[in-house]
Amino acid sequence: MNHDEMIGSDFVYKVDTSHGLSNDGYIATGTESIVYKGVKISKDGNIKMACVLKFKYKYIKMGTGEDEYTRINVLERFKDKDLKIFDELQNCRSVVRIYDIIEDLGDFTLIDTHVPEGKSSLPITSERFFCVVEEYVDGWSLEEYCRDEYWKLTKEIDVGNNMKRRISFHEYRDSDKEAIFKSYHHDYDEIIRYQSEMFRFMINLCEILEYITEKKGILHLDIKPDNIMVTRYGREIVLVDFGRSEHIDFRLGGFVCGLGSADYNSEESIARMFQYGTLGYAAPECYVPAMNGSKFPFSEDGVEKGWMTIESDIFSFGATFWECLNMFELYTGSREFAKDKSQGGSYDFYRKYVLNDEAYFERDLSLTSPHYHEKLEAIIKKCTLKRCPRFKTDPRYYHSYGELKDDIIYARDSAPALVKTENIKVSNSFGVVGVMASLIIVLGLISLVLKFSGSTIAQRKLDNIMETYNPTKIEMLESAAIEQMKSSTEAEKHSIYNKTYYFLKEQDSSLDYSETVALVELMKQMSDKDFVDSSIDKMLLDVEKKGFSSCIEYTVTNITDSSSKGYELAVEIYNAQKRIELGRCYEVLLENIDNEQFKPIVQRLAQDLSHNEMITQIAESIIDEEDSGKSNSQERSIKLAEKKHEIKEVLDSVS
Repeated sequence: MNHDEMIGSDFVYKVDTSHGLSNDGYIATGTESIVYKGVKISKDGNIKMACVLKFKYKYIKMGTGEDEYTRINVLERFKDKDLKIFDELQNCRSVVRIYDIIEDLGDFTLIDTHVPEGKSSLPITSERFFCVVEEYVDGWSLEEYCRDEYWKLTKEIDVGNNMKRRISFHEYRDSDKEAIFKSYHHDYDEIIRYQSEMFRFMINLCEILEYITEKKGILHLDIKPDNIMVTRYGREIVLVDFGRSEHIDFRLGGFVCGLGSADYNSEESIARMFQYGTLGYAAPECYVPAMNGSKFPFSEDGVEKGWMTIESDIFSFGATFWECLNMFELYTGSREFAKDKSQGGSYDFYRKYVLNDEAYFERDLSLTSPHYHEKLEAIIKKCTLKRCPRFKTDPRYYHSYGELKDDIIYARDSAPALVKTENIKVSNSFGVVGVMASLIIVLGLISLVLKFSGSTIAQRKLDNIMETYNPTKIEMLESAAIEQMKSSTEAEKHSIYNKTYYFLKEQDSSLDYSETVALVELMKQMSDKDFVDSSIDKMLLDVEKKGFSSCIEYTVTNITDSSSKGYELAVEIYNAQKRIELGRCYEVLLENIDNEQFKPIVQRLAQDLSHNEMITQIAESIIDEEDSGKSNSQERSIKLAEKKHEIKEVLDSVS
């Protein structure tokens, strides 16, 4: 056996040495694992796919008391607990998948040089490590996306001999620093754009955690930017690393863990286990008791150490997005913070600046741009409220992701936007003639060029992608299908669309956001309105529930004209989410209340309207139309109450 290969159950695995800054495949180092990008190769060599190789220590030590440690068998724990949790969540497309577990690495050897300064390189061998093979998500961690991709706070530079090095913001030239400062502090549009991104990520993560926690009864217990992936295509959220996850004991309303103890005065690295989860993001009840005369970092009033609940994950949710929104100031304002995050760093920085009541709880955005919306700050504060003796039932705290998501949606819709929201029907009616005319002209010109030269090549490319397909190739699939359409007749375009649609349905019975985007983009290549209408109806009925809102928004803002029933309902769901034309939304719901074909979409519209403030607006619009100001205030109040009750009963009967 080669020293660079691992033999799995059905595949051979190698490190992908084309990936990474040093071309060694390295991705990241965590508390219990070292992560590399890998290649998954069938034993006949015909299939090659990207994957993640997560090398985990077989054993770790954890403090249990003064100078006492327990040896934890990570491999057995993973097989007995972690793997079962992953199996329960494999139907969720926003949870990373596990492909294989390699308990014995055999002769495989890898020298990991990505260690803190002054430390020796670490050999990864079978004696100390086992390997978990996971799905590769093409994108960034949420931290990398915010810090590197969006604000450009790190960059690569050439250092000679075909080698590169990543430098932090502190090493930038003054002119480059000034440009980024100006964008953050003075560019209103840029901040509003970034704020909109954060709202979308927050809603997306709420939907994932709502499924995991409230449907499957599982706490993640290590929510942080590094464990949230942002896909390169579609900017969708994928949750990773369930190594800390636990099942909820519904008798206790959570999970109780017998925590060890730690000396909070010791000089330790961030990797040291001071908490169940990760330093800086874990809720206070996740931190271990103090020993050796050291002091627990927070007020202990109301903190039941080791009793973790949904509120624990919600705290980490708030801490995560607090850091994302503060990323610019934290990273640019302190070399020590930048060093901590990138080099393993020292616990001292956190002990001095983070681990105290004032900094850790009710986190605000006072260091950031003044353009962030106050409701966004209020959500972060509520997630990270200081514990009180009855915080698990106190209404000042969030106790469900549904409640948290509603607040985020309300904040998003209350926040200023770069383009004023308006009824999508109105904007569609103004834009359809120009857009369709331009589309027809462009397609006509392209067809003349490609008709006689590109069709066969494009078809072969699409077939090759389908043969080796995995979800990270959705963008390639879309591009290949569009390329083939450009040299095709309208009837041939129908065939290409149907081929793509049914292929995606074979991968999974429901369509996710990125798949919906691809199909909508294919529809935009066609001029047969009847075919597009029927395709929209079919697609919307197949969209998965988790990403339904995003799929609806993308569909109605990119298809400029449709008379299909599914599209009509989608428009009203979009308007309901934007809280506009609510009277019309309710009218359309009543018109379709007995429509069995589109029952799931009608139910979704009813759910989106089932909020007290929206019911009130609908009732008021109906009374204004019926009454025309004839009733006095008392009569109007009675009619309003009756109408609200009637609307509520209708919505409840549908949803």
